[in-house]
Amino acid sequence: MWLLNLNRKLYIFILTLSSPTSKLFPLKAKMSSRFVFLLLLVLISASYSNAYPLSTQKRWIIDEATGQRVKLVCANWAGHLQPMMPEGLDKRPLKEIVGELVKHNFNCVRLTYAIYMWTRYAHENVSANLASLDVPEVVQGIAKNNPSVLSMTHIQTFHAVVQELGAQNVKVLLDNHVSEPMWCCNDDDENGFFHDRHFNPQEWVHGLTLAAEHFNENPAVVAMSLRNELHGPRQNLKDWYRYMSQGAVAIHKANPNVLVLISGLNYDTELQFLRKRPLKIDLGKKMVFETHLYSWSGIGTLKLKEIWTKQPLNRICANNVKAIDYRAGFLTTGENAAPLIFTEFGFNEEGSSVEDNRFLTCLQTYLLGKDMDWGFWAFQGTYYLKKDQVQVEESFGVMDATWHNLRYPNFTDKFQLLQRKNLEPNSMAPIVNILYHPLSGQCAQVNDRNEVELGSCESKHRWVRGEDETKMLLHSTEKCLTATGEGLPVVVSDCEMKNSSWKSESLSKLHLASMNEQEEQLCLQKDSNSSTIVTSKCICIKDDSECLDDPQSQWFQLVQTNV
Repeated sequence: MWLLNLNRKLYIFILTLSSPTSKLFPLKAKMSSRFVFLLLLVLISASYSNAYPLSTQKRWIIDEATGQRVKLVCANWAGHLQPMMPEGLDKRPLKEIVGELVKHNFNCVRLTYAIYMWTRYAHENVSANLASLDVPEVVQGIAKNNPSVLSMTHIQTFHAVVQELGAQNVKVLLDNHVSEPMWCCNDDDENGFFHDRHFNPQEWVHGLTLAAEHFNENPAVVAMSLRNELHGPRQNLKDWYRYMSQGAVAIHKANPNVLVLISGLNYDTELQFLRKRPLKIDLGKKMVFETHLYSWSGIGTLKLKEIWTKQPLNRICANNVKAIDYRAGFLTTGENAAPLIFTEFGFNEEGSSVEDNRFLTCLQTYLLGKDMDWGFWAFQGTYYLKKDQVQVEESFGVMDATWHNLRYPNFTDKFQLLQRKNLEPNSMAPIVNILYHPLSGQCAQVNDRNEVELGSCESKHRWVRGEDETKMLLHSTEKCLTATGEGLPVVVSDCEMKNSSWKSESLSKLHLASMNEQEEQLCLQKDSNSSTIVTSKCICIKDDSECLDDPQSQWFQLVQTNV
């Protein structure tokens, strides 16, 4: 503990030293750069190698060692189906699989498991279970890529996976997905809510306790969830408050180091009942909430996936954002603000679903507007056994069927800013903006001709609003974002020009529009043939039910950052 306190004090000292307004700032010039570098090295090493345990600070998750925020960027790695082990061990060696997570910039895994693995099958051998499932292809693949697994129990296999994740600095959010090992979820699966056939509350609490005790003091496991996607006809608030409280306290008692994630009702889309009656249990600074959303989830009056193509997209996106805030996002605001992790969302990565693609682009803007922690469904490219099908593909998987390649080639670009920590609550740096294009996932930068184009979000080009809020200045310059005409590149130029004034338009507030000399509104738009940002006639910025054109090429968002 003394080391944690020392790291925190060093961190605060260096922040203070680096601030030009600090009385200690003159001291910085007198100190050797080597000494400052060594101080920073101590902090970075401690934070990077451990970041354990984690705690909460208002709506943020922080590293107790340094006080710095830790943004969890998770991939869901399923291990809750009938084989009861993380998927893919028949495709590649474990070390290489974890290496793919690191390669694609995930710092966290939401590792799913079934309660019965702990309470009924703790000592069952992997080989025996696979034999009973009659999956010789899976056995052959594991024998080739991870032969030692075949002599392990299910729990030993999970332990080995967690150890490898920890060895490669990937944090683990251990997720209780189901009780009976199976694919989740359906309203009639008898696995969805307390007192269902496969959801005995006492056995569930016992399983959570066993898992928490097993990974106690294991620095790789930083969080545990209570239950994935409560659902079904038995749902009621009385049992939710009673048993979720029992489960949370049981985990905290067995493993006080981990964050405890609390899910809501109706497939974890609803937590709004907490507005009137908060969950009053003492978990210290370990209570975190989670929520899920897919294109088909149904938010408010939006019940059909097809709604994403049957109504104006600006309207649908705006309504979704409002509904997310009403049902779950409110938890991150106010005097009792708490962290909220979007532990599941995803899209068909084969590119065949227009609805999924539109939903994802809209959700990206919400996640970035709050710089939320999140978990993407799913990491796995295949399943050993899913609904009686052997080695079936996961169309929502980051990895393809071989587990060697990305299923969606543009994944890296699409998620680059989402994977970045953009806000640090303890930073003394000023808030500036990244001009973000959610459809491509890229960010605005200025080229040598002063033209604005899309590229890496690691560009140093940042933007700030002018005093009248209509100007967009390139940070640290006196130049403004300026339109030059319809179909022509946007540039940075003299701020006094009329066409350097911009206004957020449409219900989604994702259009940035400027007036041309003919008093017509022109919106920022990605050029269809290049990375250049141009201005074009605005697409469906009025709330017209007949306007169903796709405006995503014109969606731009100012994303706040102080990192």
